[in-house]
Amino acid sequence: MIETAIQQIFNAAQLGAVYALIALGYTMVYGTIRLINFAHGDIFMLGGFIGFLLVTLIPGLPVAVMIPLAMLLTAMVGVLIERAAYRKLRGAQRMSLVITALGVGIFLENLVRILVGPQARQIPAQLPNKVLKLANGVVITEDKLLIIVISLLLMVILWIFVNKTLIGTAMRAVADNRDAVQLMGINLNLIIATTFAVGSALAAAGGIFFGQAYSIDPYMGIDLGWKAFIAAVIGGIGSIEGAVIGSFLLAGVEVVTVAYLSSNLKNGIAFGLLIILLLIRPNGIMGRAELKKV
Repeated sequence: MIETAIQQIFNAAQLGAVYALIALGYTMVYGTIRLINFAHGDIFMLGGFIGFLLVTLIPGLPVAVMIPLAMLLTAMVGVLIERAAYRKLRGAQRMSLVITALGVGIFLENLVRILVGPQARQIPAQLPNKVLKLANGVVITEDKLLIIVISLLLMVILWIFVNKTLIGTAMRAVADNRDAVQLMGINLNLIIATTFAVGSALAAAGGIFFGQAYSIDPYMGIDLGWKAFIAAVIGGIGSIEGAVIGSFLLAGVEVVTVAYLSSNLKNGIAFGLLIILLLIRPNGIMGRAELKKV
């Protein structure tokens, strides 16, 4: 019984780590420009395929090079999307931005489907996958453990970047008051582009980890993107800490549902959790109410 529970905790931690890497992109973009970037799930998918192509086209490429290179390439795509699709609409009605984001997501799905085909693929194992036997018969593979550790490390680096660097301070200032930041001479376009780059890079890492543990296909960003968005909302969209907490909470609920109830119920319970939490805390676990002048 205890062994099963510990095993499920490891499974939830792995899934939660992937959710968190995606949810951070949602929450960072929303925090800076109040845009729910519905294309972000497809950027996660794109990152997974970029990692897959790097591994297959460059045999022998070390994983320590492949992951940062895929993150860099995906970050460049994220910046390109912001520059081409969102920047001109920054002052437009919010509905225009939402529709544009949905259009960008559909474009990315079809682009990948045309380039590599619709079939699911698995990223060849790059991380060590030796089975580790822990106490009480609990087993975990090295790649699962590394995915959790690397993901947590990336989250810590992001927290330090946002809270301890000048550009991170500028990002937080943009989130608080975008108009005042421009009056202080801060390059708003650079800050927003950096936000998209960082969010896209983290999503790419999540895509690679997911593609190695499970499989990738051109439409996987829809389901997983929505899950990560739910996690960001549960945690309090706009809050980095909240996105991480919401992701691990959602993953825990899903894993427990699959293990002890039925896999058919996991999506229903996930959305039910979202509704209940929003009824109790409309701004999410770590969210805060916004004051508006009337």
